[in-house]
Amino acid sequence: MKRKMVALALTLLAIALVGCTNNGNSSTAGAQSTTKPELTVAAAADLTKAFTEIGKAFEVENNCTVTFSFGSTGTLSEQIANGAPFDVFAAANESVIDELDHNGHIISETRSLYALGRIGITTLKDSTIKATTMEELLNPKIKKIAIANPDHAPYGLAAKQALVSAGLWKVLEPKMVYGKNISETLTFITTGNAEAGFIALSLNDEDTLNFSLVDADMHEPLRQAIAVIEGAKEEELGKKFIEYILSDKGQKIMNTYGFVLPEE
Repeated sequence: MKRKMVALALTLLAIALVGCTNNGNSSTAGAQSTTKPELTVAAAADLTKAFTEIGKAFEVENNCTVTFSFGSTGTLSEQIANGAPFDVFAAANESVIDELDHNGHIISETRSLYALGRIGITTLKDSTIKATTMEELLNPKIKKIAIANPDHAPYGLAAKQALVSAGLWKVLEPKMVYGKNISETLTFITTGNAEAGFIALSLNDEDTLNFSLVDADMHEPLRQAIAVIEGAKEEELGKKFIEYILSDKGQKIMNTYGFVLPEE
């Protein structure tokens, strides 16, 4: 009788231990399968510094991860039109967002103006060649001038428009080297492949570059717009991201990199 009771007790104990083990595994599996939502943002290259900082702050406040793809506005726009799986698109000009809206690629009510961009002439501080005005780009020592490709990069188009306004485009065009976007344009300068160039104020590095703003009246305003992509996986999180950029916290960071909200 005692043996039967001991056997029964051991059986019940074994069942209890298995139950505890299974519960523990289920809990662990549940914890492992719980992942933070990921927001994917396509953004113009001039936003690299500002959005990287904003992304970190947004992640903390919203318990998520933000993945950026920086590039030229034109290239990113083509990718989105062809179904690239982004949640949000921050363009360097509003006309691209408007075109995507017209073709049904964005959620119209999320379209917002978020920044006004500026361009400037830059040279390396440790270079003997300086250029603070467009006329100084005529210096024969300046063999190459870097700008973003004006065919698909708004900042490159603004640089071309400024040179046309100054009556210097035709004479300086043979010196031009074109970056795929404004970040690659900056790389041409920092690597010495161009003695001077036009970059975004937001990418200026005061420690290594001489930078002179171009008069904003010499080119079309760089009114930058943002929107949530139609069919976005993280639509609500995308809306929150736009709200954050337009908030006091977001604009404080944007201002640090030379951006201001454009007047509606």
